[in-house]
Amino acid sequence: MNITKKWRSRFLTPLAVGAAMALALAGCTAGGGDTSASDSSNEPIVIGGTLGLTGVFSGPSAGYELAYEYWLDQVNAAGGIDGRPVELIIYDDESTPTVAQQLYQRLINEDGVDLLLAPYTTAVGGAVVPIAERAGMLMINAGFVGKEIHQTADLLVSTWPYQDVEYSLGMFEYLDTLPASEMPKTIAVVTAQNPFTLAALNGFDGNGGVLNYAKERGIEVVVNEEYDQTATDLSSLIETVKASNADMFFALSLPNDGALVAKTVNESGYDPTFYCSCGSQVTSLPNWPDLGAAGNNVFASTSAFPTQGYSGLQEISDYIAEQQGVSGAPAYSAVAYAAGQVIQQAIEGAGTLDSQALREYIANNTFSTAVGDISYNEDGTTDFRQVLLQFQADGGNKVIWPIDQATADAVTPLR
Repeated sequence: MNITKKWRSRFLTPLAVGAAMALALAGCTAGGGDTSASDSSNEPIVIGGTLGLTGVFSGPSAGYELAYEYWLDQVNAAGGIDGRPVELIIYDDESTPTVAQQLYQRLINEDGVDLLLAPYTTAVGGAVVPIAERAGMLMINAGFVGKEIHQTADLLVSTWPYQDVEYSLGMFEYLDTLPASEMPKTIAVVTAQNPFTLAALNGFDGNGGVLNYAKERGIEVVVNEEYDQTATDLSSLIETVKASNADMFFALSLPNDGALVAKTVNESGYDPTFYCSCGSQVTSLPNWPDLGAAGNNVFASTSAFPTQGYSGLQEISDYIAEQQGVSGAPAYSAVAYAAGQVIQQAIEGAGTLDSQALREYIANNTFSTAVGDISYNEDGTTDFRQVLLQFQADGGNKVIWPIDQATADAVTPLR
């Protein structure tokens, strides 16, 4: 539950934050610092959050950690925000909702942060949003998606360009571009027992979700099974899928179990025309190339890809890839970097740290980020924008859809 050692020399420790903020308590609002953005005393703007730096979400969280570090270095090297240095407190929530809840209480009530960053993944993020709302604090979310959560949160804004119910939409919209003779007739779906992936399956309030998208296109669902995402053997489940001989296979999985599903499909010899790991952005994660043949020709969505040419996207991608020693950066990293960009532009534009005023400013303005220009819907989400990737044996991830941005044709069937 401490700041990681890697960040101690770079970021303020909780004890130091408490000492610094104690000097300014008289001018603080509940849960935050001086509400003016510019301050002649040069008090720092303090932003706090958690990541699952240990536990089951440590892999994706590592990309967030590096992205926030990169953004912080850039901001402070340029003089901070409105002349004030920026400090960041990131605690390790151990990939556990109850730990995260304790830590957000600490960030608000003890550390006196000005703004909050959301943790990684819906299961953890959904647990802390009510805490931020009760404290009246703006939370910038690059860590999870959840259309239902956004419906009940007034001070939550996201930099994700699509939500849980829309995770599979890019795949279906790609299918819409194919001749009718190539449209799959049947689909098999396996879903991790997780609130996020179940929303990706079923949609929310009658909208979105794999089952609805398939029904709209007349695709018959021949397998619809859930599984425990901590399982280590999914062979029986995949044999059921294989026996269905479905044209299209959807795995609504998180990173670790997504890799297990891909390995098991490969071992089984199942050869669908289309295989989409549509529950998370797995093909852009550093471990996907390690799957070898099991990872080839699998589709997955992503938020942005360097070939799109957005300002700063290639640079953050290169930095993360270099730091992690991999060929390509996980997509999560660019969205985390964009969260910092929205924070900076909002504070500078609104001229305040007041959460309500910042939320209103964000709702009415467009922000230039590494994942493209972001404008906000009433519920704090952004308009749908997605990239469909396919991990190909010859060159790794290729953009397949949107068609006007494609870098390769899809390879089908799977084998």
